[in-house]
Amino acid sequence: MDSPQTPDHGGSIMPRITAEELQARRREFLEKAGQAFDQMLGRTGSEDRATFAEREERACELGDAFTRLLMEEDLAADELADPGASVDCPFCGRPVDCESPEAVELEKRQVQTRRGPVEYERAGRHCKHCRRVFFPLR
Repeated sequence: MDSPQTPDHGGSIMPRITAEELQARRREFLEKAGQAFDQMLGRTGSEDRATFAEREERACELGDAFTRLLMEEDLAADELADPGASVDCPFCGRPVDCESPEAVELEKRQVQTRRGPVEYERAGRHCKHCRRVFFPLR
């Protein structure tokens, strides 16, 4: 059975990430995870007397931050971040192509998730059929 993963991309199913980029992102993530671990368990002084609710709140905040980080990494690696990718208009369903993807500037966007705001970059697309502008997400 063929796997959607390819060795060229270091196990990533997202073609925008090379094996080297995937490893670099993994190292950065693990470094941040270590810092969060230290924040949670490396407490001293008055922090040792934190209540259960305060400990839970700190753990939830750290977890939410990691969720947002993973979402941002995933959105940056998504093929829809490529202005040259063909997408369907979310309003009328017709295909929308970017006429000159090499000249398009990506715009910073933000979406509110259950874990807080997540930022991503996309090229705005204009559907000639229904005359609407959208920023592709799945």
